[in-house]
Amino acid sequence: MAGKEIDVFEARELIRRLKMRQSGRSIATDLQISRDTVRRYKELAEQNEWLSTDELPSVQEIEKSKEAIKEKQLVAHEQSSVLPFESQVKKLLEAPKMTVTVIHQRLQERGFKGSYSSVIRFVRNYRAQQDPEGFCRMEVAPGEEAQVDFGYIGMIYDPVQCKERKAWVFVMTLSHSRHFYAEIVFDQSSGTWLRLHQNAFMAFAGIPAKIVLDNLKAAIIKAAIYDPLVQRSYRNLAEHYGFMIAPNRPHTPRHKGKVERTIRYLKQNFLPGRSFRDIADANEQLCKWNDEIASLRIHGTTGWRPLERFEEVEQEALLSLPDGLWSPSVWKKAKLHPDCHVQIDKSFYSAPFRLIGKKLTVQIVGCQVRIFNGLELEATHQKALSPRTRQTNPDHLPPDKVQLLMATPFGCLQRAENIGPSTLQWMHRLLGNRVTDRLRSGLAALRLADKYSSKRLEAACQRSLDFDDISYGTLKRILVKELDQQPWKHLLPPSPSEPIKPSKYARQPDYYFPDSKEIH
Repeated sequence: MAGKEIDVFEARELIRRLKMRQSGRSIATDLQISRDTVRRYKELAEQNEWLSTDELPSVQEIEKSKEAIKEKQLVAHEQSSVLPFESQVKKLLEAPKMTVTVIHQRLQERGFKGSYSSVIRFVRNYRAQQDPEGFCRMEVAPGEEAQVDFGYIGMIYDPVQCKERKAWVFVMTLSHSRHFYAEIVFDQSSGTWLRLHQNAFMAFAGIPAKIVLDNLKAAIIKAAIYDPLVQRSYRNLAEHYGFMIAPNRPHTPRHKGKVERTIRYLKQNFLPGRSFRDIADANEQLCKWNDEIASLRIHGTTGWRPLERFEEVEQEALLSLPDGLWSPSVWKKAKLHPDCHVQIDKSFYSAPFRLIGKKLTVQIVGCQVRIFNGLELEATHQKALSPRTRQTNPDHLPPDKVQLLMATPFGCLQRAENIGPSTLQWMHRLLGNRVTDRLRSGLAALRLADKYSSKRLEAACQRSLDFDDISYGTLKRILVKELDQQPWKHLLPPSPSEPIKPSKYARQPDYYFPDSKEIH
C-alpha cells in the first residue's frame, strides 16, 4: 500500500469518512491505503475547510487542490542532477533500443556524478511529456498474409554432434485465423529457411498470398525501406509457390506483431516446466502441444479458436500447392583462394586457377554444387558429405603444379612402361632406393621424353643401366651430349671369361722382384 496514488473518487470517499469522524487507521484498512495517505488528505481537507462544511467537495475541487500541491512539491524539490545533460539525454533517446542503463553509462563518461535513479526519473518524466504515438491495427482477409520469424529458446541436445546446441523455433502465423506452424531447429541458414517454408506450406495444405518477414540474412541480403535486396534462392522459392515477399521496414518488428506475439505465447506456455531428450523429442512435444492446446484455445484478440477458424474460413482461401516438389537451390558468393578452392559450408570445392581472387557465384542444388563466373558455369562437384572435405578436379589446378601433386610411384612406373623396358627398369632401380625419396627425380626424368622423345629416353636409360649410374643428372647429360646416339660397347670392360692379354710394353716380374727365386 505504500506509495499508492488514489484517484479523485477514492479521495472524495476518504474525505467523506473523515467528516464522519472515522479514525485514520480504520480508513486506511477499509480503503487499503497507507496511513500517510490518509494523513496527507486530512491536511488537504483542513486547508480547504472541507471538514467544517455540511456538503462534500466536488470532484473538480479535489482535482484542482491535488494539482496545486503537486506544483508546490515540484518547486520545492531540488533541481534534477540530470538537467545540465538534458540535450544529450534527448539525443540518446532518439537511438533505437536505447536503455536507461546505457544512457547512465554515457552520461558518466561525460562527467555525470548523479545516481542511476535520477536518470530513471528524468527519462520517465520526459517520456510522459511527449505525445504518444498512435497505431493502426491491420486486419487482413483470409489467406492474404502470413508472418514468419525465429525465436531463441535455449540449449537442446543434438544427437548428431553429441552435444547441446543453441536452438531456435521457427513460426509461421496465418494473420487472419492466427493458426500457426512451428518447428525447432539449430540454425537459421538459407537451406533451413527454405525447408521450413516448405514444411509450413505442407502443414497448411496451401500457400498464403503474401509473407511478411524480418530482414534476416537467410532471406534479405540488403535491408532497406524502399529497395530491399532479396536472396536469389528465396526469390526462386516465391516464384515456384506463387507468394509475394514483404520485408519489414528496418527496426520495426511491430509490423509483424502477430508472429511476435505467437512466439512470446509459445515461450511462456510451451517451454516452462518441460525437458527434452533431444531435438526430435522437442519437436514431437511442440507438435502435440500445438494440436491439443494452442490451436484449440480461444484467441485473446480474435475471440476464435485458431484451428476452427482456419478450417472453416482460411484454408479454402489459401493458394493451391503446385504439382511436384520444389528442389531447394541455395545461392552464395565465395572468393576463389590461391589454392584454387572456394569454401562453402565448411567444405572446399575447386574452380579453374585462372579465376583466383574473383568472387564467384555458387549454387547448391540437392547433392550438387555448381560454381559460376557470372552466367558461365565453370565447375560442378558432388556436395561434400562431411565438413573439412575437399572436392578437387585436377584440370582446375595449374599444370606445373598438378603433376607433382597427383604423382605417385605407381603412376611413374606406368608411364615408364609405356616408354620402354629400359626406362621401366631404370625407374624401378631409381624408386627402389630405401633411404631417399626419388619421386621428384623420376618425374623429372619422365619429362625428358617430352623434350627429347621417348625413343631417345629409352636409349639413354639403357646406356645409364649399362654403366650402372642411375641418376637424373647422368640421364640428362647423356641426352644433352647426344651420347645415346653413339655406340658404347667398345668402352665396356671385358667379360671375366675372356683372358687378359698383357701389353707388349708390360715389364716382366723380374724387373720388380730381382730375387724372385728366394721369394719362391
